[in-house]
Amino acid sequence: MDAFLLKQVIAELATEISGALVSKVHQPGEKEIVLELWGRGEKRLLLSADPELCRIHLTTRKIPNPPSPPRFCQFLRKHLEGMRIAGFFVAPYDRSVRIDFVSGRPDAEHAKTSLYAELFGRHANLIYADADGTILEPLRSVSGEESRVREVVPGIPYRPLPRPARVFLPDVTRDDAARIFASGWEGIQKALMDTVAGLGREVAREAAARGQESPEALHEVLRYLVRRYEESDFAPGIGTLASGKRRILPFPCPAAGFADFLPFPTANAAADAFYAEVAEAREIAVLRQQIKSRIAALLKKERHKLENVGGDEERLAEGLQGTTSGETLKANLGSLKKGMDSFQGIPLDPAKSPVENMNRYFRLARKAKGATEIVRKRKREVAESVYYLESLEGTLEAAQARDDVIAVRQELSSSFPPRVKPSTKKKSARRDAPRPILPQVEKVEFRGYAILIGRNNVGNDRIIKELSAPDDLWLHAQGIPGSHVLVKRPEGKEVPREVIEEAARLAVLHSKAKGSRNVPVFLAQARHVSKFKGARPGLVRIAKYSTVSVR
Repeated sequence: MDAFLLKQVIAELATEISGALVSKVHQPGEKEIVLELWGRGEKRLLLSADPELCRIHLTTRKIPNPPSPPRFCQFLRKHLEGMRIAGFFVAPYDRSVRIDFVSGRPDAEHAKTSLYAELFGRHANLIYADADGTILEPLRSVSGEESRVREVVPGIPYRPLPRPARVFLPDVTRDDAARIFASGWEGIQKALMDTVAGLGREVAREAAARGQESPEALHEVLRYLVRRYEESDFAPGIGTLASGKRRILPFPCPAAGFADFLPFPTANAAADAFYAEVAEAREIAVLRQQIKSRIAALLKKERHKLENVGGDEERLAEGLQGTTSGETLKANLGSLKKGMDSFQGIPLDPAKSPVENMNRYFRLARKAKGATEIVRKRKREVAESVYYLESLEGTLEAAQARDDVIAVRQELSSSFPPRVKPSTKKKSARRDAPRPILPQVEKVEFRGYAILIGRNNVGNDRIIKELSAPDDLWLHAQGIPGSHVLVKRPEGKEVPREVIEEAARLAVLHSKAKGSRNVPVFLAQARHVSKFKGARPGLVRIAKYSTVSVR
């Protein structure tokens, strides 16, 4: 949030919520607070000291709170709730805001207080102070060892951050403009950012593009921006670059490359819409990474199990050879004597008699034979777990919306519940019990045929259990985690080859083989595809199939 947009936001707040009562304080994130206000209706004021998203604006977005309020939130609840907003003050061409509060209660500990919102990127902070300017509580304490510029701890006077060495926008002279211009067209924007205080990245890009002809043109553009700031000539909105990236702007900036501009009636509304989108994208990215890490850890564990089971299988294969060794010893008992250590390449125990050595090999063979089925079953189960986790990995990669990512997390937690330490407390009904995972099935039409695509494993199961008829055609990338695809077959009609090829293409497109060539795809009638006992979501057995190759 640059100085231009911030000025308009604060002007709107001064008009809309001055005199409002602070009814509740929340701290939904580590570096942001939300003040619930009561005045002319209910309002929510968000203040964020997040280095990448530092801002202040009214919000309609409800953000879940942590189970217990952090220290800063507890302090504000004790001292700020019940006070009224007395006014807003913003330093010109700066991003430092002061909100003054007053209390009408005679028993209040502080009759007047102030909340400083310093929206300076990595130096961003929220600092609560009394009427004398003594710091009561900061969101982030800064000791003298951490910073030689300024200390921020309770009990000392509040001091604003020192003014930057850069030239403030209204003070830029023609000589300054000439020096900035001399950096060359490609460097004008960077030179503006490095030299002039009060310009955001997007406005600096607009100024650089419009002032590229000469130092005089650049100086005129900067004076034009000063006029817009002084006269509050703003038209806030969200601009979109050719790359598709969106930015919040105090006014349209077409020269900066923003081909599309979505206007908003107020700067607060623009900020709420833009930062809600950015915050959700960040939340999804964090959530995605958490799920990805858990899947990776589980895959590592299951693959290690698979290696161990493979080793067991090799040892059993050796044990099964005991029958052959035992028969050889049996046929040559007359030639064997106690004390021999081998016979025809068969190791013997010298301390045992020939019969004892023979019986030992027969016993090893019987044990191996009995364990073989157990090991094979275990190997199949672990291999299915690996395949299932790989399918979840693919579903997560394809998930775009927040609900899709959450559906993957729910499915993962359902199939691999996290270990929870047993509690000695009395069990109570959980209010945060997870919602059931919704099956996601996409339907497309091709040449008059309906094609169903499972977008998650629960959706894959629904295709098999509920949506398929015996004569429908089922497709899936062969041996590769991905979506189940079903072609609905009208009664009495054959499915054309081009429809089957399109369905096979969709099966590859919605699998981990996406982008590969010559991918074999299972093709089977739905009657030959079934779930099996204990199968995880999305896993099936195929009794009869053919193969289609997608080139």
